[in-house]
Amino acid sequence: MDFVSSADPGSASDLTRAADQSRGAETETENLKDLISPLRDASRKLVREWGFLRPRLAGSALSPAAVHCLIEIGDHNVRVFSHLCAELKMSPSHLRRTLAELVARDHITVEGREQHPSAGEQDNTIYCLTLAGAKTLGEINTYAETQVAQALATAPPGTGTALITAFRVYAAALEVSRRDSTATSAGLLPSTPEQTPRASPEPTLGLRPPPPPATAVTIVPGYLPGILGRLLEMHMAYYSREYNWGSVFEAGLGAAMSNLLTRLDHPRTQAWSAVQGGRIVGTVAIDGQYPGYDPDVARVRAFIVDESTRGLGVGRKLMAAAMQFLRDVGFRECRLSTMRSLTVARAMYEKEGFRIFSETWTNRFGNGHMEMEYLWRRDGSGLEAEA
Repeated sequence: MDFVSSADPGSASDLTRAADQSRGAETETENLKDLISPLRDASRKLVREWGFLRPRLAGSALSPAAVHCLIEIGDHNVRVFSHLCAELKMSPSHLRRTLAELVARDHITVEGREQHPSAGEQDNTIYCLTLAGAKTLGEINTYAETQVAQALATAPPGTGTALITAFRVYAAALEVSRRDSTATSAGLLPSTPEQTPRASPEPTLGLRPPPPPATAVTIVPGYLPGILGRLLEMHMAYYSREYNWGSVFEAGLGAAMSNLLTRLDHPRTQAWSAVQGGRIVGTVAIDGQYPGYDPDVARVRAFIVDESTRGLGVGRKLMAAAMQFLRDVGFRECRLSTMRSLTVARAMYEKEGFRIFSETWTNRFGNGHMEMEYLWRRDGSGLEAEA
């Protein structure tokens, strides 16, 4: 499992030279058509054996992208956002989602920003491991090293060096081919579609450099002027872009939250706003009068955080306020709906004790998605997935 181990496979220049030396002679004597299919077959098997098709990788609770990101930050000291983009061949929006996943699990934290006058508009946020992140990275490396050792033990004797050479040459050949293709496509375009200095930011899952201390975030309970408009704005900024949801979603959310706001005087219903510099940058609500629910069951609603505050723990603060309210009021259960693709939010829910209750494919807002129902029980009993 070299793709998730910390072993250094050799510098990029060494790999490139190896590929340059081998590919010319190889293609002169062998028919490429006879090589392509076997290589593709082997690559597919490797991807499956390494576990890249699973939602979690290397025996951890992390996505494959998060595992690789953790390795680069912790084992190879690649800690600057723009450097991680280049090293991992990831678009900025994908990397922001991945970093947000690691932040939500307390595996990394924002350390500061690299001072680099020539960087222009590049994101030079610096990240570092937390103690929990270092512990997980150690477990990942142990898992990977064990997997590699077991595979080598079953391979024919004396093939280890040949395997290393083959992997290095093939990896370098893929890298050279990608660079050549990129350079000729549109005037040295970047290797991923969004790796440009002016790439659009991720609406809700991105991480930005921390704002100055004067813009501290405060969690305010109850109604605030403009809360409905801001929660709709933040939701639509993300869901319209990422999922092409439009008027049906906005109208439904607006009607539901308008109704909830009229009930904030009820002791079992509450909303919270995260306020930064006089502006609402996050919201969450607990609806204790949800239609069809008994009085001891509540629902989490309208949980969202503005992308400008990512990495500051705003989501955790909002959820902490909501969870304290659940306990103080004495609700027996609480439910919420989310999507499978929202891994950062799901990690936060699971950390608070929510567990998957059901999964359903739905097209109710246009583009289909897997909707996940989460359940929290005060006594923690019976929280086993039904789907």
